[in-house]
Amino acid sequence: MLAQINKNLNKYLPKGMGMIEKAMRYSVMSGGKRIRPIIAIEAFKACGAFRPSALLGTSPELVEGRPSGRSSDGGGIKDIMPIACAIEFIHTYSLIHDDLPAMDNDDFRRGKPACHKVFGPANAILAGDALLTLAFNTIAKDANPKIALNIIKELSDAIGIYGMVGGQALDLESQDKAKDKNISNKINLLKTAKLLEVSAKSGALAAGAPQKEMRALQKFGLYLGLSFQLVDDYLDGEIKFRKDRVLEDAAPLIEKAKKELEIFGKRADSLKNIADRLLKRTK
Repeated sequence: MLAQINKNLNKYLPKGMGMIEKAMRYSVMSGGKRIRPIIAIEAFKACGAFRPSALLGTSPELVEGRPSGRSSDGGGIKDIMPIACAIEFIHTYSLIHDDLPAMDNDDFRRGKPACHKVFGPANAILAGDALLTLAFNTIAKDANPKIALNIIKELSDAIGIYGMVGGQALDLESQDKAKDKNISNKINLLKTAKLLEVSAKSGALAAGAPQKEMRALQKFGLYLGLSFQLVDDYLDGEIKFRKDRVLEDAAPLIEKAKKELEIFGKRADSLKNIADRLLKRTK
């Protein structure tokens, strides 16, 4: 699945556009676990709207008639991959901007020099801006037109002032202050959990899933995102507690996330595995 996601990311990235294109490509294709697009795809699969052979490229081109609801023969890769790629573009834009000297001032990302260290802050800002607009362009061009507007609404809610941008603003405001747990939890919710939440929900929307399944996947993404950020902060050295103390907070959130998947049975095994691996991960 990772190879297929990378292939599609490369396909959507611009070509022949000079320094900004190089900065975009450098940031998107410099590794990464692709957790958010994988969650979108696995959520789509959990809702029963997927042909596994399509992901492997062994079936003919997938149905042109995209599902307005869930069909018995499932949907195909064209119904979710543009959305999955858009989510990764949004995530990468956020990393580029977070690393800037005026933000978190990080020199490295994914074990390599940050975008602004290679291309300069101005080009990094433009590369992030371009990835954000590329994300919505990808959905508008290639996503199922019956759901594209809804996906765009959900994503813009999750990454704007009431989501990721708001979380980053709150983080900046509280940098020189002692953060209480409520502030830290709100930052984690807005900066990280909202995008994981909408990743899972987007898979359900693309599958034409019923409301019950959509809500379950949305909650799964939310709990997963909160846990993800706790572990991430520990690995970054931002949490000074011992690992077992961090896991005491993160593990119950993972269990809540997995409980939301019970209605899917074995179809959600891959999502459960992602949740379990989160607690064991290292940078």
